[in-house]
Parts: sequence; structure tokens; C-alpha cells
Amino acid sequence: MNLIDCKHLTKTFKEGRETITAVADVSFTLAPGQLAGLLGPDGAGKTTLMRLLCGLYRPDSGTARVLELDSVRESGLIQSRVGYMPQKFGLYENMTVAENLNLYAKLHAVRGPEYETRFSQLLNMTHLDAFTGRMAGQLSGGMKQKLALACALIARPKLLLLDEPTVGVDILSRRELWAILRRIVDTEGTSVLASTSYMDEANFCDRTLVLFEGKLIADCEPAEIRKRASDVCVEPTFEQGFQALITGTVPEPLARKVPVASDSPVVIRVENLVKRFGRFTAVNGVSFEVRRGEIFGLLGANGAGKTTTFRAMCGLSSSDGGRVEIAGLDLAKEAKTAWNQIGFVAQKFSLYSDLSVRQNMEFFGGVYGLTGEKREERLHWGLTTFDLESLADRDAGKLSMGYKRRLAMACALLHEPSILFLDEATSGADPLARYEFWKLIMQLADSGVAIVVTTHFLDEARFCDRMLIMQDGSAVASGNADEIIAQSGNAPNLEEAFVRIIQEKQQ
Repeated sequence: MNLIDCKHLTKTFKEGRETITAVADVSFTLAPGQLAGLLGPDGAGKTTLMRLLCGLYRPDSGTARVLELDSVRESGLIQSRVGYMPQKFGLYENMTVAENLNLYAKLHAVRGPEYETRFSQLLNMTHLDAFTGRMAGQLSGGMKQKLALACALIARPKLLLLDEPTVGVDILSRRELWAILRRIVDTEGTSVLASTSYMDEANFCDRTLVLFEGKLIADCEPAEIRKRASDVCVEPTFEQGFQALITGTVPEPLARKVPVASDSPVVIRVENLVKRFGRFTAVNGVSFEVRRGEIFGLLGANGAGKTTTFRAMCGLSSSDGGRVEIAGLDLAKEAKTAWNQIGFVAQKFSLYSDLSVRQNMEFFGGVYGLTGEKREERLHWGLTTFDLESLADRDAGKLSMGYKRRLAMACALLHEPSILFLDEATSGADPLARYEFWKLIMQLADSGVAIVVTTHFLDEARFCDRMLIMQDGSAVASGNADEIIAQSGNAPNLEEAFVRIIQEKQQ
């Protein structure tokens, strides 16, 4: 039997007078024993499809049978028999790891010796053995996802539906999560349908279903997608295959037109930065410089201290030691003046959800002191540059994550800052949008803007002129891509170099 059988599934939503088709005439089946990836950018329809399969949404048309149960008439049975992991962390942050697992065991009537055995197995599998007494809210992003996965597995379901289980998770934790999924498929007979916007994760799957603008545009093995770019790439990636699938070709490789000069003036100086939270030292004596027109990457696994460093550089949090200088200004003494030089895009959407796209841009234009013709000129630039014209009157909170990122970037650049901070700015964006983002980032850097980025996409890190890798609050490697690879013992690529460096420091 098929564990999933979808036929012509369609779901729409009303946004004022507009009707948005989130899932459009999707049909597919999932047989037992498969690890399938549901790939696509934010706004592609992945979450809506997952919720339709779980019976959390009713389709406008079409049918979905899951474990031979109808998703509308028998939604309660589906929800009790399927392991479902929603995109947002759905556990209790004020309960410990053990308490969360115990709660899910009770909900699924897993008791006695069966529970004790399963509890031990899952803790060992997810490497959470040493953290049973820690509050879930105090776990790193990767550990939270592992706990959520363990809770979904407590009743040994035949089918796991995982909605972006690796979103915002570093490359090491992502690899560990996919290794766990492979193990349960191979050893426990559980089938998995996991959605993701990380195109490289297709390589962990037996089969990939590609969603784009609500439509299922491909259903095949990952190699078939990669082949689509073989005419223009020697060793094509899945992302390049996706680009070819959507546009018929692969964009030209991005490169700086005006490389940063070695004698370019320093515009950011961080000296012996220290930040503590109680007795925990999150950043321990980190130092580096960023020059005018330089793209500087701040990298590290979850919990390494890079976000804390990033926030201190932006003046969003105070430091407990050291010095941060922005455009020649001591951030501790002249923060307000320094902020006029800064543009900032936060990892989490931080604009006003109940204001429209245009209203958000008008508000931030006013905050930055833009008025009259200059403000209108910059608003027009932002709307057209980030392809937001057709969405100008839509509430920002109703945008997909990819378009929220575009709006945040547009607002951050309205006042033409000399320094731009980007915290996971392309997370959730499709490969085409990420390409355009980085094309713009390079144009800004070529014009002299200094840019500091954090990212979990190691293929993006290679666009940086230099980067700093952090682990346990300290700097463990720095330099350009070639220098980082050399420091790793000449790994075959930057991603493997990053993994080697972090794993060596963890031992």
C-alpha cells in the first residue's frame, strides 16, 4: 500500500480581495521505505501541503489519503498515527528534555518497559543523553530540532512528516539530523517526507519532490535534477539543477568587479570583545577588522557565539569587555552617531506585520530622515530592486519568508548606509532570489559599502572576501576561502573545511 496518496490536491487562501493559490493540483504517492525530500523556497506551498496531509487544513478540491485514511473525514486518526514535526518549535520551552519526551509518550499511550526502552534509544540516537534535565528553551537550535524529532518518533510511527526540520540550523547539526532520518528509515522501517529550502539536502534523499509557486514541478531522484544543469556545469549541484528547471539555464557565476584593496581603510574594528551571560562566557576575546568595500563572513555552528558578536557590533547589546569601533566611532560612547552609518537585516522578521510593504518602507524612510523627493526616489528604488511593486499594499505579516527578507533588505538600505549587517539574510529564499541578493550585495561592496554577513549556507561564504569561524565563543580560523581550506588540512571544499575545523575543536 502507499502511505500517502494525493490526487489533484488544491488549497487557496483569501487575502482581502485577492485569492492566493498555495497548493495547485498536486498529485503524488509515497511508498513504504522511502526517505523523500519536499524541496522548494519559502512560499512554494510546502507547509500548506504538510498541513493538508495531516488534516489540519481542508483542501478546496482533490483528495489526500494518509495511511489509507481520508485527510478530511479521518483527520484525528491520521494525527494520532503520524509523527508530525511542525516548522516552528512546538515543544514546551519551560519543561526539560525528559519532561517533553514523557509528555509525548503519555499522549501516544507509550508506557512501562516500552517507554523506558524507547526513551533510552531516542536519547542515544539524538545525542541528548547528557541534557535530559535541561530546559528545552535553553537548547541550541540544532538540539531543539533533535528533541522535536525524538518526540515525533516516540510511538514508532510508520510515517514521519517533517516541516523544515533543519531551518536555521548549522551544517553540522543538519548533517546529524539527516543521518538520524536515514537510520530510522533503514532500521525501523519508518518512511519520511521532510520539507526543506536547503537545496543541498536533496543529496540525503532517495527521492525529491520539488514545489514551486504551489505546483509540483518535479518528482524524481536527485540525480535527475542535477542532470538538468550538466550542459553548462561540469559537476552540477542540485541548486544549479533547480535553477535550470525553473529558467532553462544556470546564471553566470558571481564575482566581485572591484575587489577590496588591501590598503582600504578599516571601518569596523573589534578588539578583544567579551560578552557574558551570568557565569557563561558567550564571546571570549574576539578581535578582527573589516575594511571599506569588504564582504566579511561571521561563521560558526549554533551556539558558537557569532550572533552575540554580531549583535554587539551593531550596538544591539552591550559588551562586558573590549572595544567595538564603527566608522571611527567608539560604539560604547557614540552609538547614536554610529547607527546613522549602519543598515541592519535581522535573522527574524523585525518589521511591522500589520503595516503594508509601502507603509513599512515609508516609516523606515522617515526614521532615517528621508523626506520629499529623496524619500520617494528611495522608495521607488526599494520596490523595484527587490521586486516588491506588486506587493506594495499587502500587509508585511502576510508575505512569504522570502519576500519578508526582501522587504527587510529594502528598508535597511533606504538611507544608503556605509556599513550593512546581514544576519541570515537569505535564509528561506529560493536559489534564484539568493543569486539576486548576492548580486546586489556584491554591487554594494563594489561601491564601497562594508558588509558583514552570517550564514549557514557555506556556498554563500565563498562569496566573502574574508571570514572568521567561531567555536565556543572564540575565533578558531580566519582568512579568505583558500586560506580557510588550507587551515583545515586542504579539505576538498569550503563546506568540508568548515566541518573539519569545527569537529577538531569539539574533540
